[in-house]
Amino acid sequence: MSVFDLIDILALRQATDQCIQCETCLDVCCTSNTADGPAMTPMDRLAIIGRTLAGNAPLPDEVKAIYYCTECGRCDTVCPQEIPISETIADGKVALVNKGFGPLEKHEKMIKAILKNRNAVGKPSEERLAWIPDHLKAKVQFEEAEGDTLFYVGCLSSYMDKATAAASLEILMAAGEPVKLLRDEYCCGIYPYNAGKWEEAEAIFTEMAETFKRCGIKRIIVPCAGCHRTFSHYYPRLLKGFDIKVVHIAEVIKELLETHRITLNPSAQSLTIHDACKMGRKYGLYDTPREILTACGATLSELPHNRDDALCCGSGAGVRSLDAPLSMKIAGEVLKTAETETIVSTCPFCIFNMNYTARKTDAGKKAVHIATLVRSVMVER
Repeated sequence: MSVFDLIDILALRQATDQCIQCETCLDVCCTSNTADGPAMTPMDRLAIIGRTLAGNAPLPDEVKAIYYCTECGRCDTVCPQEIPISETIADGKVALVNKGFGPLEKHEKMIKAILKNRNAVGKPSEERLAWIPDHLKAKVQFEEAEGDTLFYVGCLSSYMDKATAAASLEILMAAGEPVKLLRDEYCCGIYPYNAGKWEEAEAIFTEMAETFKRCGIKRIIVPCAGCHRTFSHYYPRLLKGFDIKVVHIAEVIKELLETHRITLNPSAQSLTIHDACKMGRKYGLYDTPREILTACGATLSELPHNRDDALCCGSGAGVRSLDAPLSMKIAGEVLKTAETETIVSTCPFCIFNMNYTARKTDAGKKAVHIATLVRSVMVER
């Protein structure tokens, strides 16, 4: 069976037909008012997918519109027809690829680079473990070690947000959590999946799943919202029988605090929390990060738009690699509404894009991962 057979074309058509063009989604879409070009709204994207499924070839600007969706899911929360808009657009990309209309050229180059370098940021694969703190290098366990829990770092944390990777590992090892790493960690495959290139995604998923099985992995801990979404939602969809438990490092930290396996020395600080789309709307992890940050001694400020209504950072579904200026515009909306200098997130993608935007625009803000905050107030044993 082809991976394209997993797409429920009838359900896609029904979803696009349900749209009544009420325009409710326009006010919450992060690209409606920031992206250049026509049809950059959820309802327009649904219409494009509907016309394509009916046999009409989409125009280049229409294909672009589909791929400029960050799949943040904010439109899902306001649709009066209860259309799963973001999922419909995501599956619509697969239909476009199957019909030969997608993805965009930049996607193709990015996917080729991932297959070559085994990571999504174009860095040498042999540098992937350079983030490991010197004092832990002799203590780190790798795939041949006993144990069934893997700390899967992800591309962004391995190369671009090394503080998150290091802090997460230090927390886990300080707590005596029996985790191991992969010497040759491959990209989780989120990029080709999001681009609708499911055959390439399936190849990566299959290789990774075989690696997990060979190493006896039954539980995966991730610091990345994108990796969490991929392993917990995308892998089971393309791979029959994939049932490895996937947990975010924030969930693990909460458990470690509750069982007193790590101790904090609370430090008074003012922080703003940002609900990453894939950990918030797509997964529902809202209270845990707030409880952890409060335990760290923080006075928390909420963004005007938070929880289910949280603003997207602008980097989701490969949009940042397509159009960095657009991602910066979207991230800028988050930065300018934060009351404090420091913004805390559970997603390295959000952290990287917000920090990049802050540097380029002199916003006077910085974003950090929740694991980094916890590590900064953790009592040494």
